[in-house]
Amino acid sequence: MIFASFIPLNFADSKVAVIETNSGNMVIEFFPDDAPKTVANFINLTENGFYNGTKFHRIIPNFMIQGGDPLSKDASSIQNWGTGSSGNTIDAEFNSIKHMRGIVSMARSMNPNSASSQFFIVHKDSTFLDKQYTVFGRLVTQESYDVLDSIASLETNHNATSGMPLDAPLDLNSAEIHSIKIKDLSEISNTLNLVEPERIISHSTFNDGIYSNTLLEFSFHAPQGWTLQEPQKTQPETPDVVVLGPQNDEFNAVIAFLIEDKNGTSLEQHVKDTRTNLQPIIDAGRLQILSEENKNIGGFNGYVTEAKGGFSARDKIFIIKYKEIVLESDNKFYTVTYTNQEKDFDSNLSAFNNVLDSFETSSKPKTESPIDDFAPQADIGMNVVIGIAVSIGAAIAIIVVVKRKKKHITQT
Repeated sequence: MIFASFIPLNFADSKVAVIETNSGNMVIEFFPDDAPKTVANFINLTENGFYNGTKFHRIIPNFMIQGGDPLSKDASSIQNWGTGSSGNTIDAEFNSIKHMRGIVSMARSMNPNSASSQFFIVHKDSTFLDKQYTVFGRLVTQESYDVLDSIASLETNHNATSGMPLDAPLDLNSAEIHSIKIKDLSEISNTLNLVEPERIISHSTFNDGIYSNTLLEFSFHAPQGWTLQEPQKTQPETPDVVVLGPQNDEFNAVIAFLIEDKNGTSLEQHVKDTRTNLQPIIDAGRLQILSEENKNIGGFNGYVTEAKGGFSARDKIFIIKYKEIVLESDNKFYTVTYTNQEKDFDSNLSAFNNVLDSFETSSKPKTESPIDDFAPQADIGMNVVIGIAVSIGAAIAIIVVVKRKKKHITQT
């Protein structure tokens, strides 16, 4: 395979991909400025005939159609459809383009850097996917949208005991991609008069590893090689910013930021109030408080908690350790939580401490005092009733919700 980096960006600017199906053709224009590696990877695979004969193997009307799995060429292996790849992966190129109808984006597993060959085309606006999947193109002809509607309307499997994956098309011929061809844009005569793709209006920037958010009034330096995400704020305890670290044994180290307005609440009361959200988990024995203490941290009044708990996923039991620091500024609480498997916790603890050391707010300038590496308290009995900040619960939610969420794009 030709290496993706060998394809110049101006080549992708002048090219489109034409997906040929029994229902007609879909034409995709590329966004090489937003996702250069992903565009180059797709062009490489297409030029090598990789997608010819594959199927749109997962179809969910009013959401998306998903294809690009080489295993879908073989109907006898249908039970494994959705698990195939090209054998190579691409680093995430999450960008500001919204997942609106007609957008083409990459499927992936829980690891953000796991996209390979599988892609999806958005059937109905799905902006909850924004900045979590790599957008790299969109449909540009009316026929493309008609074909999208036709494929999205195909009857699919909803019987979990049938031996077919859920949402797989029953009419495989109508879901087949005969071929995908790269053509010059000048060869396509019936393109729509489209404006620039709709983008997320953001108050944040992420340049040279430094994340800054003017609305939430904070900044920090992310660890090198870690992936930054801004999850959709679906509930108050959803983190505002998440940084994903290296994966080990199917689990990523996570540093999460939750920012809340104080609204006249003291730090002590804030900690007590948020304890209520986790008490059922603690009472059930799923979460254990290891240590807690009030501490001045780099000029901030802070509260430090360490905890651990267990949860199961993919038939495995994970013992997870958390370290959380709540920092009080003039008008906000900044909760920073580091989550990792207990066995790997210490290996990335220095990265967490470096993030804390670089943390600044505009509402209360940071002092020159470094962030300490806090050790667990030996005497935890008298402090355990004070509480634990809500973002530990949010960290648990990050792990569990990804598995339970119905409308997500997966590549197993």
